[in-house]
Amino acid sequence: MSPNDAADVTFWRTTTSDSKTDLASFGEPPIEKVKFVDSAWNEGIEAAKRHFAESKRPEPADVEIRLPPLNEGTNKPQSYERWLDSISTDQKAFINAPTDKSIRLRGPAGSGKTLAITLKAVREALLYRDKAEPFRAIIVTHSWALASQISDSIDAMGVNYLTEIEVFPLLEIARSIAPGYVNDSRGYSVVGDDSLSGKQAQLDEIFDLLDEFIQGDWVTYRATVSSGLRDRFDSELETDRKALAWDLLIEFGSVIGAAAIFPGAGSELRYSQIQRAQWMLPITTKPDMRVVFHLYTKYMESLEARSLVTADQVLADFLSHLETHAWNRSRKSDGYDLVFVDEFHLFNPLERQVLHYLTRDVASYPRIFMALDPRQSPSEAFIGIAADDTMSASAVQNEDELGEVANFELTTVHRFSPQILQLVKHIHHEFPTYGLDHEWDIDFSKVESSQDAGPLPKVMTSATRSAEETDVYRAVQEVYMNGRVAIAVVDGRQWQRFSELASDIGKSAKYHVSSITGKSDIEGLGYRRKGVVVGPAEYLAGLQFDTVLVAGIPDFSSALSTANERSRILSLLYLAISRAQQDVRIFVNEDDGGSPEVLIRASANGFTESEQGSLA
Repeated sequence: MSPNDAADVTFWRTTTSDSKTDLASFGEPPIEKVKFVDSAWNEGIEAAKRHFAESKRPEPADVEIRLPPLNEGTNKPQSYERWLDSISTDQKAFINAPTDKSIRLRGPAGSGKTLAITLKAVREALLYRDKAEPFRAIIVTHSWALASQISDSIDAMGVNYLTEIEVFPLLEIARSIAPGYVNDSRGYSVVGDDSLSGKQAQLDEIFDLLDEFIQGDWVTYRATVSSGLRDRFDSELETDRKALAWDLLIEFGSVIGAAAIFPGAGSELRYSQIQRAQWMLPITTKPDMRVVFHLYTKYMESLEARSLVTADQVLADFLSHLETHAWNRSRKSDGYDLVFVDEFHLFNPLERQVLHYLTRDVASYPRIFMALDPRQSPSEAFIGIAADDTMSASAVQNEDELGEVANFELTTVHRFSPQILQLVKHIHHEFPTYGLDHEWDIDFSKVESSQDAGPLPKVMTSATRSAEETDVYRAVQEVYMNGRVAIAVVDGRQWQRFSELASDIGKSAKYHVSSITGKSDIEGLGYRRKGVVVGPAEYLAGLQFDTVLVAGIPDFSSALSTANERSRILSLLYLAISRAQQDVRIFVNEDDGGSPEVLIRASANGFTESEQGSLA
């Protein structure tokens, strides 16, 4: 007898060979026991339904998937098929996710990120084999040790020799492709075998440099520098000294070196003119910069005397090569269909900018799959707890500051139209390694807009700078009655001309105009329902407007001479666009190179519409 007369077999008693029961003499259980089992059965079914409903995994995010910690290790070798049978639901979601856009795979240590990255690379290679199509993938690591581990793991999976997948540290890729290092007869040696050992050797060099400087030349500079920097140099704590050395390492490699500034006449002036980004060491006074550049000069002299080049210098040269016409032509044959990056959190800003040039197809979004631990900063791997005192930030923010689900919960229902969201996502997908969203504590990559449809963002190309200002003024006249308006100036170096434009607009009694020249000017602006706010894009973070007129975009092809500068301007463009709720109008001019490629591609994809502006 079964509960509810169901066609199931119920075992009321178990027997053994020593205690047998003849079925013919087996009596039915008491009715009370049947009722008990019947009730328990129904309760169990309902509990199972609730459990599986709660544990159902969502579809893979647009560009981000997270892994929880695993109870079991993932280092044991086994076949590809057995791995697919034993991996978690989260790992499987990443492995099976489409490859048309980049994905960040986030998870703490022990969550199986490396295994998931490896299995996805193998899966994609096998899919291309089945289709008999050519395929090249690269798994990029920070160290030879991890590269060897991944390579051995692939070999142990029993899927034949996968020549389609290469596994190398980023430094090795640079040395094998950059012309200056392939045929290097100068006798220079690279510090370290990979980025991991190279950074540690550079840190040791900077530690020695700091000790020598503090005991000697520091007395000459001490009285003129800011109190904050003075305290860091005066501190006798080992953690403070390590944190300062790390900040100098980032400044030397990812800022000064990346800008190709070498000690010599006029070099200190060039350094002082670099526009600072949020991730850089926060130094603003000339005496502070003079100290840092003096240390950089001594650092370079020491390397030169021993015929050494650093990993950062190799990568800066490599990045310059990747931006040439020669590589743009050869990447179609020498580039990779898919790029996988393990321990992405260890890559510094310079290293991250190299990655999207490695892809083969220049006509589509870079397809890069990055595994990272958002709770581990790059500095933590090298200087331990001293990382708490560093002032240079990573391009990927430490999520301890945001809460475990900040990136997810704050963006489920968003504030701007689907058309603006499309454009924001386009810029995000064009530069997946730049971390444009994280610099402003926003993540629009996977959000769907709940707002009503709005107009398609416009890109208006004027003939001259003066014509651009005329077109911006006309746009203000057109949209003023629609609600709050912002004129967001992307390049701060162009602020002066738009400040004058704001003054001209404000002379008319028709318009209420507010200029923002610093963060202190923002207070109170959030409550005004109508008016025009004019200011550098970076000061508009946290504000929202019905219409944003984006202007002051520099020439990407010539004015932005370094990758860091391009990244900074892209970040500000991204921020400016995301301040709008319903209407975005972007203004460019032929004097400044016209529309940058990222906006040209947006127009080609149907995310913006182009319009001819004034001629004079």
